[in-house]
Amino acid sequence: MRSCPSIILASALALGAMAKPLDKRVMVTKVDLDIVTKTVYVTAGYPAETPVSKEEVGASPDGYQVAPVPTSSKTPPKPSFSEAPGYNAAPAPSSSQAPPKPSFSEAPGYNAAPVPSSSSTPAPKPSTPAAYVPPKPSTPAVYVPPKPSTSKPAPPPSTSAAPAPTTPAYGVEHVSGEGQAELHQGTDYKNAMLWHHNRARANHGASNLEWSDDCEAAASNAAAFCDFEHHTVDGQGQNLFTVSGDAYNATAGITESWYKAEADIYQDWFNKDPDMASFHEWGHLSQVLWKKTTHVGCVTIDCGSKMTIDGKASELGLYTVCNYSPPGNYEGEYAANVAAPIKSYQGYSWAD
Repeated sequence: MRSCPSIILASALALGAMAKPLDKRVMVTKVDLDIVTKTVYVTAGYPAETPVSKEEVGASPDGYQVAPVPTSSKTPPKPSFSEAPGYNAAPAPSSSQAPPKPSFSEAPGYNAAPVPSSSSTPAPKPSTPAAYVPPKPSTPAVYVPPKPSTSKPAPPPSTSAAPAPTTPAYGVEHVSGEGQAELHQGTDYKNAMLWHHNRARANHGASNLEWSDDCEAAASNAAAFCDFEHHTVDGQGQNLFTVSGDAYNATAGITESWYKAEADIYQDWFNKDPDMASFHEWGHLSQVLWKKTTHVGCVTIDCGSKMTIDGKASELGLYTVCNYSPPGNYEGEYAANVAAPIKSYQGYSWAD
């Protein structure tokens, strides 16, 4: 923006131009100058105004004289810039106040650099590393025994051994019930045959028998003849049983026929040497109960129409053969091997 001194200078030059025909006249001009302080505001993007010095105002071009300035006690009015389109007059600076410092926030695209503050925190002094102080040796803790408890002491651990796994009373577990009538092979068959043998033996103080594959094989060979005759091998005893019908009833052969029926006949000879003339009536019983016998093996088959008894065809084709080791029925040893029953056996059943 232009200030007042620039306007005055422009007016003086204009008057000088108008007074050119009077250049030969001697004119004395008295000039009263009003000194006005000019403050220049520099705005980014606009050229700065060139200040005009006092000497430049008073100087005239060669051949020209400064036009007289009308004297007046009044200060010439300050031009108004409101008439110039696109411009607004800057407020005149007050003589009682210091001119404001230029603000740099108006310049687009620029930010004023922060002024260093004298109150800013001074740079920290380099720290000196702390001297190492070794830790003091720890004092070992003093053991303080616990106070005796007033409660009752726990009972001492039991010295008794844990109970051993229980063994079935007759050596094996078996499937009880009338379904045993159908058994003739497999594990259930073997367990049922052992169980019924061992229950009878236990009632006379004899130990449990164990299954023998050798005895089973010898019994199988004998059964294959289907003639209801003994086919023994050295070192083994043998019992035979056969029935008709549609059920094998192998457990009935042990409990009902060999044990209960013959025990009733042998009543007078337990713990004695029996009359061997009646051997065919109780010989199966004595082999089942013989104390020195330890193993048994049995087979049960269906001989069908091949079955013969005493050389004649028979309908009793469901055939069971059991072999024992060591064998029993040695004359002169019955008293030591066939003991009296401990309790009544009348309640025993093939289906048990």
